[in-house]
Amino acid sequence: MKFKEVMEELEALLNLEGFCSRDKVAWWLLKHEERYIGLSKIRDTLEAEFPYRNLREQKSFIIELLFTELYEDVNKSFENTKPFSKEEVYLKDIIMKIKTSTNGLNRKDKNFKWDSNPR
Repeated sequence: MKFKEVMEELEALLNLEGFCSRDKVAWWLLKHEERYIGLSKIRDTLEAEFPYRNLREQKSFIIELLFTELYEDVNKSFENTKPFSKEEVYLKDIIMKIKTSTNGLNRKDKNFKWDSNPR
């Protein structure tokens, strides 16, 4: 599944105010858990092997970094809500942060967006 489709899937779960039920968030996290585990292992390995390199400067790995960041932020929001309650998880800010992120790219690459077409 492409990152754009992952974002659209998550956005589709939101209500008009940007909230989502805990059940739907749990489903989304479980659905994408395997992908997250694989990408986070790669990220951790690269960070260990190249400790002084900024992975965010690697254009070919930006989408994967954005996905891991999205997953971690959604998971953190999910964990901050009360279990077994009707409380909903607020995800709108997380989605907007990812959509507008340039993830530390050089100034000339500030036009990069997660759904940009190939240049």
